[in-house]
Amino acid sequence: MSRTAWACALGAILLWALFATLVRLAGDAPPLLLTGVALCCGGLASVHRWREWRVPAAILGFGIASLFLYHACLVAAFRLAPIAEANLLNYLWPLLIVVLARRAVPLRRSQLAGCVIAFAGGALVIAPSAPTVTHLAGYALAVLAAFTWAVYSLAPARLPAYSSWATGGFCLGAGLLALAAHALFETPYRPSGTELAGMAAIGIGPLGLSFVLWDRAMRTGRAATIGSLSYLTPVLSTLALAVTGAVAAGSWWRLGPALLLVAAGVRLAR
Repeated sequence: MSRTAWACALGAILLWALFATLVRLAGDAPPLLLTGVALCCGGLASVHRWREWRVPAAILGFGIASLFLYHACLVAAFRLAPIAEANLLNYLWPLLIVVLARRAVPLRRSQLAGCVIAFAGGALVIAPSAPTVTHLAGYALAVLAAFTWAVYSLAPARLPAYSSWATGGFCLGAGLLALAAHALFETPYRPSGTELAGMAAIGIGPLGLSFVLWDRAMRTGRAATIGSLSYLTPVLSTLALAVTGAVAAGSWWRLGPALLLVAAGVRLAR
């Protein structure tokens, strides 16, 4: 892959690694409210390129629906299930990208083996416990989010060309849709200043600039390789949670071996 594709993919991954930690800063804000405010902020992060938001109606609808469904499901999963475990299930999407991309890029045994090894690294660092009835809904939503993001990531290769900055329009549209859904289905909630700051940070970084970087990476690089590289995200995300005290101290020993597994899996998948 080109250096541009590598740089864009890594930039998006580093921003996404902060997502779960920033969700914690949003406190008890309802999922649709958090999703709406954050996505609107994500759209505003690229408003200076608003002229490039113009895309055919079908592409606009697909982008808005994909971002709304993905983030609403993921934030709800974080509310219903333990955040580290839901995070792991969400990161099934890199493996789904590798599998779903095989029609365009033949799937080699080394790529599949690399994905399995990298996923083992993510599983080691999080080490999920047995699911309970209370958490099953959250786990199901995390898996649905993973599938949604895999489909969205592969779409640019099959759709008419459009600017990566058009994701800003997708974000704003999805955010307004989420706020409308909040008004209809959730109890009214007045967030604190800290919660609003957390939502804005989520929007500008993990839900804003990261989409532009990811779109460019998927356009200029190999989908299967980028999907494998994405397994760095759950490890880095858990490291960020650990630094902020959201992960038990006993889990720290897993970070080193997990990173080695992820690096080995990415290298093999390449």
